[in-house]
Amino acid sequence: MRQEWEPEDLIEVWTLLEEDQERLRNKSGANRLGFALLLKFFEVEACGHAVR
Repeated sequence: MRQEWEPEDLIEVWTLLEEDQERLRNKSGANRLGFALLLKFFEVEACGHAVR
């Protein structure tokens, strides 16, 4: 995981897209937040979608 982020990078990488929001519709409360964080984390780490 990157240690230093520019504000633009944070916005680009960690913003939930419409397809991400659809995946969250059936979740509630803490489950929704946890799922969203894990979803974006794995996009950044496992899939290499992070802005370099």
